Amino acid sequence: MGSVVQALGLNATLVAQIFNFLILLVFLRLVVYPPIVKILEQRQEAIQGNVAAAQEERKQAEELRQQYLGDMQKAKEEANEVIQKATKAAEDESRSIIDAAKQEADRIKESALQDIEREKEKAVSELREQVASLSILVASKVVDEKITADVQRDLINDFIKEAGDLPC
Repeated sequence: MGSVVQALGLNATLVAQIFNFLILLVFLRLVVYPPIVKILEQRQEAIQGNVAAAQEERKQAEELRQQYLGDMQKAKEEANEVIQKATKAAEDESRSIIDAAKQEADRIKESALQDIEREKEKAVSELREQVASLSILVASKVVDEKITADVQRDLINDFIKEAGDLPC
């Protein structure tokens, strides 16, 4: 080795430094490098774990978002359904109220028509009684007097006048 050192023009200090450097490299390779590699691998795994966790959380957040949107849509549909049912119930109720009012109006109208018919029959009955009374009165006057054309005309005029004064 001495001849190689002299042939290359190296001195002993330089050879010692190279030897020390090689020992340092071997020492670093055996003692220091494995823990650094291990720390770097752990850090890489931690970063990958964090990325995976972030992706999983993002996936879960997206699932929650989709679930929330689905729930919101379902709630909206249920609200629309409730509104439609309430509207239909209100329409049915208004129809039944209108029908009841029409039936009541028809009943009142029918009752009024019956009352009018009764009053009409009562008035006709009273008129018949008064006509009968007048007929009896005229007959009694005819019997008492001798009927002449003037008397007969006067009796008819009186009868018409009395009939005109009757409430109808």
